[in-house]
Formats: sequence, C-alpha cells, structure tokens
Amino acid sequence: MLAARLAEQDMVGLSDSDAAARLNEPDLAFPPIETWVETKIGIGSILDTLGPTKGAQFLDTLEELSKTTPVIRWGLELIRGPGLDLSRTSARAQLTMLVAGKFLEQSDADALLSLSRRVSPVSWAEAHMMRVDARAVGIARGGR
Repeated sequence: MLAARLAEQDMVGLSDSDAAARLNEPDLAFPPIETWVETKIGIGSILDTLGPTKGAQFLDTLEELSKTTPVIRWGLELIRGPGLDLSRTSARAQLTMLVAGKFLEQSDADALLSLSRRVSPVSWAEAHMMRVDARAVGIARGGR
C-alpha cells in the first residue's frame, strides 16, 4: 500500500524524508477524527455563548419545557448545578432534540457544542494505520 502511494505523481521525485513528511501531514481526503472533551456548561456559559438576550430566551424555553418534559427537567438541573457535560452523548442528544423541536436553532446548538468538540485532521499514514518515516519510505521504494 505504501509503495503504491509512493508511485503516485505527487510523490515521485521527493526525497525519502520529504515523502515521509508529506504522508504525515493532515490530508483533507480523509474524514477528521472527532472527539469530545469534558465541558460542563451552566447558565453563565450559555449566556456567554448565545449572547445575553438569546441565552436568556433559551433558558426561559428550557424552564417552560422542564414542566412537562423530564429529559429537559433533568438537563436543566445539571445546567443550574454542576453543569451539563457536553462530552456526554445524552447531553448532545438533548440539544439535538431541542433543535428538532424548533426550540433551538442549529447554529446555536453548534455554538454550544463547539465548546466541547475537537476535530483533528488525519494524515495518510494515520488513515492507513502506518508508521511512515524516511526509512519506511526507502524500504517501500526498494531500498534497504
């Protein structure tokens, strides 16, 4: 697989070390890796992220919905208390539910989720689960 990649036009003529460097650079041809870091949001972070007016309207909407919707009630309890952790699947599902119900705009949900979401680009080497260095390139090209 490495030998075939090295035979492609953009790799021909590169030194072994330059070829290895290119194969370890982020490659937009591959989907990035998405991870979630623990991020607890509360009233303050909602107001900061959505703005005071829109944030207050969103919190008021949650307050009203919490009277009839247990999922929202417990999410609001976390927002008021230790914080709703956006790295948790259940918290992200609550935001998805609010967007689907037209209680939250997708752009606002994305803004909140961006507090916790990390996207890392992937290199050709990572996408193929290979360790690629100058030595590996040289060997793949027929060297020793």
